[in-house]
Amino acid sequence: MRVWLGAIAAILCSASSSFAQTQVQQDRLDTLARYTVTAPVCQRLGMTVDEKAGDKFAVALKVETASWSLDPAVVEQLMSTAFERQGRMLAIDLDAAAAHAKTDAELRRVREILLGYGKTCLAAAADPIFSRFVVLPAGFDLGRAAADLSDSMLEGGGLASWQTPAIQAHGDLMMVAGACRAKIGAAPSDALVRTFGASDDPRVRAYYTRSFNEGLNDAELNFTLPQCERAIARLRQTIADAK
Repeated sequence: MRVWLGAIAAILCSASSSFAQTQVQQDRLDTLARYTVTAPVCQRLGMTVDEKAGDKFAVALKVETASWSLDPAVVEQLMSTAFERQGRMLAIDLDAAAAHAKTDAELRRVREILLGYGKTCLAAAADPIFSRFVVLPAGFDLGRAAADLSDSMLEGGGLASWQTPAIQAHGDLMMVAGACRAKIGAAPSDALVRTFGASDDPRVRAYYTRSFNEGLNDAELNFTLPQCERAIARLRQTIADAK
Protein backbone atom coordinates (compact mmCIF):
# COMPACT_ATOMS: atom_id res chain seq x y z
CA MET A 1 0.00 0.00 0.00
CA ARG A 2 2.84 2.43 0.91
CA VAL A 3 4.59 1.64 -2.37
CA TRP A 4 1.45 2.54 -4.28
CA LEU A 5 1.00 5.78 -2.36
CA GLY A 6 4.63 6.78 -2.85
CA ALA A 7 4.43 6.15 -6.57
CA ILE A 8 1.21 8.11 -6.83
CA ALA A 9 2.66 11.10 -4.96
CA ALA A 10 5.81 11.15 -7.08
CA ILE A 11 4.01 10.96 -10.41
CA LEU A 12 1.45 13.60 -9.50
CA CYS A 13 4.06 16.14 -8.37
CA SER A 14 3.96 17.86 -11.77
CA ALA A 15 0.32 18.90 -11.40
CA SER A 16 -0.45 22.61 -11.32
CA SER A 17 -3.16 24.97 -10.05
CA SER A 18 -4.67 24.79 -6.60
CA PHE A 19 -8.39 24.45 -6.15
CA ALA A 20 -10.40 22.68 -3.46
CA GLN A 21 -11.53 19.26 -4.45
CA THR A 22 -15.17 18.61 -5.23
CA GLN A 23 -17.18 15.92 -3.43
CA VAL A 24 -17.17 13.85 -6.61
CA GLN A 25 -13.38 14.02 -6.80
CA GLN A 26 -12.97 13.12 -3.14
CA ASP A 27 -15.39 10.21 -3.51
CA ARG A 28 -13.50 8.98 -6.56
CA LEU A 29 -10.17 8.98 -4.73
CA ASP A 30 -11.80 7.21 -1.81
CA THR A 31 -13.17 4.57 -4.16
CA LEU A 32 -9.76 4.04 -5.74
CA ALA A 33 -8.19 3.72 -2.29
CA ARG A 34 -10.81 1.14 -1.35
CA TYR A 35 -10.01 -0.86 -4.49
CA THR A 36 -6.30 -0.67 -3.70
CA VAL A 37 -6.46 -1.92 -0.11
CA THR A 38 -8.93 -4.61 -1.15
CA ALA A 39 -6.67 -5.94 -3.93
CA PRO A 40 -4.95 -8.52 -1.65
CA VAL A 41 -8.40 -9.87 -0.71
CA CYS A 42 -9.30 -10.04 -4.39
CA GLN A 43 -6.18 -12.13 -4.96
CA ARG A 44 -7.04 -14.45 -2.07
CA LEU A 45 -10.52 -14.84 -3.53
CA GLY A 46 -8.91 -16.22 -6.69
CA MET A 47 -8.77 -13.14 -8.88
CA THR A 48 -5.64 -12.22 -10.82
CA VAL A 49 -3.94 -9.05 -9.55
CA ASP A 50 -1.14 -7.50 -11.62
CA GLU A 51 2.14 -7.66 -9.66
CA LYS A 52 3.16 -4.25 -11.07
CA ALA A 53 -0.22 -2.68 -10.44
CA GLY A 54 1.20 0.01 -8.13
CA ASP A 55 3.26 1.82 -10.73
CA LYS A 56 0.66 1.33 -13.46
CA PHE A 57 -2.10 2.58 -11.20
CA ALA A 58 -0.12 5.74 -10.37
CA VAL A 59 0.25 6.55 -14.06
CA ALA A 60 -3.43 5.90 -14.72
CA LEU A 61 -4.42 8.05 -11.74
CA LYS A 62 -2.33 10.93 -13.06
CA VAL A 63 -4.20 10.75 -16.36
CA GLU A 64 -7.58 10.69 -14.61
CA THR A 65 -6.81 13.59 -12.27
CA ALA A 66 -5.04 15.75 -14.88
CA SER A 67 -8.20 17.73 -15.62
CA TRP A 68 -9.10 18.25 -11.96
CA SER A 69 -6.76 21.25 -11.50
CA LEU A 70 -5.85 20.09 -8.02
CA ASP A 71 -2.68 20.93 -6.17
CA PRO A 72 -0.62 17.70 -5.96
CA ALA A 73 -0.38 18.18 -2.20
CA VAL A 74 -4.16 18.09 -2.01
CA VAL A 75 -4.34 14.89 -4.05
CA GLU A 76 -1.59 13.29 -1.97
CA GLN A 77 -3.32 14.21 1.30
CA LEU A 78 -6.67 12.93 0.06
CA MET A 79 -5.15 9.66 -1.08
CA SER A 80 -3.14 9.24 2.12
CA THR A 81 -6.21 9.79 4.26
CA ALA A 82 -8.30 7.49 2.09
CA PHE A 83 -5.68 4.72 2.16
CA GLU A 84 -5.42 4.91 5.93
CA ARG A 85 -9.18 4.92 6.45
CA GLN A 86 -9.95 2.12 4.01
CA GLY A 87 -7.06 -0.04 5.23
CA ARG A 88 -8.10 0.35 8.83
CA MET A 89 -11.72 -0.49 8.03
CA LEU A 90 -10.72 -3.67 6.20
CA ALA A 91 -8.44 -4.82 9.02
CA ILE A 92 -11.09 -4.19 11.66
CA ASP A 93 -13.81 -5.94 9.67
CA LEU A 94 -11.82 -9.10 8.95
CA ASP A 95 -9.86 -9.39 12.20
CA ALA A 96 -12.82 -8.73 14.47
CA ALA A 97 -15.11 -11.06 12.55
CA ALA A 98 -12.61 -13.93 12.53
CA ALA A 99 -11.67 -13.46 16.18
CA HIS A 100 -15.27 -13.67 17.37
CA ALA A 101 -16.52 -16.37 15.00
CA LYS A 102 -17.93 -18.89 17.45
CA THR A 103 -21.59 -19.25 16.58
CA ASP A 104 -23.28 -20.10 13.29
CA ALA A 105 -24.42 -16.49 12.96
CA GLU A 106 -20.90 -15.19 13.51
CA LEU A 107 -19.48 -17.68 11.03
CA ARG A 108 -22.00 -16.48 8.46
CA ARG A 109 -20.88 -12.93 9.27
CA VAL A 110 -17.31 -13.74 8.21
CA ARG A 111 -18.57 -15.04 4.88
CA GLU A 112 -20.83 -12.00 4.47
CA ILE A 113 -17.91 -9.64 5.07
CA LEU A 114 -15.78 -11.48 2.52
CA LEU A 115 -18.72 -11.49 0.12
CA GLY A 116 -18.99 -7.73 0.55
CA TYR A 117 -15.31 -7.21 -0.18
CA GLY A 118 -15.67 -9.61 -3.10
CA LYS A 119 -18.33 -7.32 -4.54
CA THR A 120 -15.83 -4.48 -4.21
CA CYS A 121 -13.39 -6.62 -6.20
CA LEU A 122 -16.03 -7.14 -8.90
CA ALA A 123 -16.53 -3.39 -9.07
CA ALA A 124 -12.76 -2.89 -9.29
CA ALA A 125 -12.57 -5.39 -12.15
CA ALA A 126 -15.13 -3.27 -14.02
CA ASP A 127 -13.54 0.09 -13.16
CA PRO A 128 -11.93 2.13 -15.99
CA ILE A 129 -8.61 2.12 -14.09
CA PHE A 130 -8.66 -1.04 -12.02
CA SER A 131 -9.95 -3.33 -14.74
CA ARG A 132 -6.37 -3.28 -16.05
CA PHE A 133 -5.03 -4.69 -12.78
CA VAL A 134 -7.74 -6.95 -11.34
CA VAL A 135 -9.00 -9.70 -13.65
CA LEU A 136 -11.68 -12.30 -12.97
CA PRO A 137 -10.87 -15.90 -13.90
CA ALA A 138 -13.24 -17.72 -16.24
CA GLY A 139 -16.32 -19.00 -14.46
CA PHE A 140 -15.57 -17.07 -11.28
CA ASP A 141 -18.16 -17.75 -8.54
CA LEU A 142 -17.98 -15.10 -5.82
CA GLY A 143 -20.19 -17.01 -3.39
CA ARG A 144 -18.04 -20.12 -3.62
CA ALA A 145 -14.83 -18.09 -3.41
CA ALA A 146 -16.02 -16.22 -0.30
CA ALA A 147 -17.04 -19.49 1.38
CA ASP A 148 -13.68 -21.10 0.59
CA LEU A 149 -11.70 -18.12 1.86
CA SER A 150 -13.72 -17.83 5.08
CA ASP A 151 -13.15 -21.55 5.65
CA SER A 152 -9.40 -21.12 5.20
CA MET A 153 -9.43 -18.30 7.78
CA LEU A 154 -11.43 -20.30 10.32
CA GLU A 155 -10.02 -23.77 9.72
CA GLY A 156 -7.19 -23.45 12.24
CA GLY A 157 -9.71 -22.96 15.04
CA GLY A 158 -11.91 -25.82 13.86
CA LEU A 159 -14.62 -23.40 12.77
CA ALA A 160 -14.72 -23.90 9.00
CA SER A 161 -18.11 -24.74 7.52
CA TRP A 162 -17.04 -28.30 6.77
CA GLN A 163 -15.62 -28.93 10.25
CA THR A 164 -18.57 -30.71 11.86
CA PRO A 165 -18.50 -31.65 15.56
CA ALA A 166 -17.48 -35.19 14.55
CA ILE A 167 -14.60 -33.91 12.41
CA GLN A 168 -13.50 -31.61 15.23
CA ALA A 169 -13.51 -34.55 17.64
CA HIS A 170 -11.41 -36.60 15.21
CA GLY A 171 -8.98 -33.68 14.95
CA ASP A 172 -8.78 -33.37 18.73
CA LEU A 173 -8.12 -37.09 19.04
CA MET A 174 -5.35 -36.84 16.46
CA MET A 175 -3.76 -34.05 18.49
CA VAL A 176 -3.94 -36.18 21.62
CA ALA A 177 -2.50 -39.16 19.70
CA GLY A 178 0.50 -37.01 18.83
CA ALA A 179 0.87 -35.33 22.21
CA CYS A 180 0.53 -38.62 24.12
CA ARG A 181 2.70 -40.78 21.87
CA ALA A 182 5.55 -40.84 24.40
CA LYS A 183 3.16 -41.92 27.16
CA ILE A 184 0.91 -44.44 25.40
CA GLY A 185 3.53 -45.82 23.02
CA ALA A 186 4.05 -45.80 19.27
CA ALA A 187 1.76 -48.72 18.43
CA PRO A 188 -1.37 -47.33 20.20
CA SER A 189 -0.67 -43.88 18.77
CA ASP A 190 -0.38 -45.29 15.24
CA ALA A 191 -3.54 -47.32 15.75
CA LEU A 192 -5.47 -44.17 16.65
CA VAL A 193 -4.20 -42.47 13.50
CA ARG A 194 -5.18 -45.43 11.30
CA THR A 195 -8.64 -45.69 12.87
CA PHE A 196 -9.59 -42.05 13.34
CA GLY A 197 -7.24 -40.09 11.08
CA ALA A 198 -8.43 -41.27 7.68
CA SER A 199 -10.85 -39.48 5.34
CA ASP A 200 -11.78 -39.43 1.67
CA ASP A 201 -11.89 -35.62 1.81
CA PRO A 202 -8.42 -34.08 1.26
CA ARG A 203 -9.28 -31.07 3.44
CA VAL A 204 -10.31 -33.27 6.35
CA ARG A 205 -7.32 -35.55 5.88
CA ALA A 206 -4.97 -32.57 5.96
CA TYR A 207 -6.71 -31.25 9.07
CA TYR A 208 -6.21 -34.56 10.85
CA THR A 209 -2.55 -34.74 9.86
CA ARG A 210 -1.93 -31.15 10.92
CA SER A 211 -3.65 -31.80 14.26
CA PHE A 212 -1.48 -34.88 14.90
CA ASN A 213 1.66 -32.93 14.02
CA GLU A 214 0.70 -30.07 16.33
CA GLY A 215 0.24 -32.48 19.21
CA LEU A 216 3.48 -34.26 18.39
CA ASN A 217 5.49 -31.02 18.33
CA ASP A 218 3.86 -29.16 21.23
CA ALA A 219 6.20 -29.52 24.21
CA GLU A 220 3.67 -27.81 26.48
CA LEU A 221 1.14 -30.66 26.10
CA ASN A 222 2.95 -32.71 28.72
CA PHE A 223 0.10 -35.04 29.72
CA THR A 224 0.46 -37.86 32.20
CA LEU A 225 -0.53 -41.37 31.15
CA PRO A 226 -3.85 -41.23 33.09
CA GLN A 227 -4.64 -37.87 31.49
CA CYS A 228 -3.92 -39.28 28.05
CA GLU A 229 -6.11 -42.31 28.65
CA ARG A 230 -9.02 -40.19 29.89
CA ALA A 231 -8.74 -37.78 26.95
CA ILE A 232 -8.63 -40.63 24.44
CA ALA A 233 -11.63 -42.37 26.02
CA ARG A 234 -13.64 -39.15 26.11
CA LEU A 235 -12.92 -38.28 22.49
CA ARG A 236 -13.64 -41.81 21.28
CA GLN A 237 -17.01 -41.57 23.00
CA THR A 238 -17.67 -38.17 21.46
CA ILE A 239 -16.96 -39.60 18.01
CA ALA A 240 -19.20 -42.60 18.66
CA ASP A 241 -22.04 -40.36 19.84
CA ALA A 242 -21.71 -38.18 16.73
CA LYS A 243 -22.37 -41.09 14.37
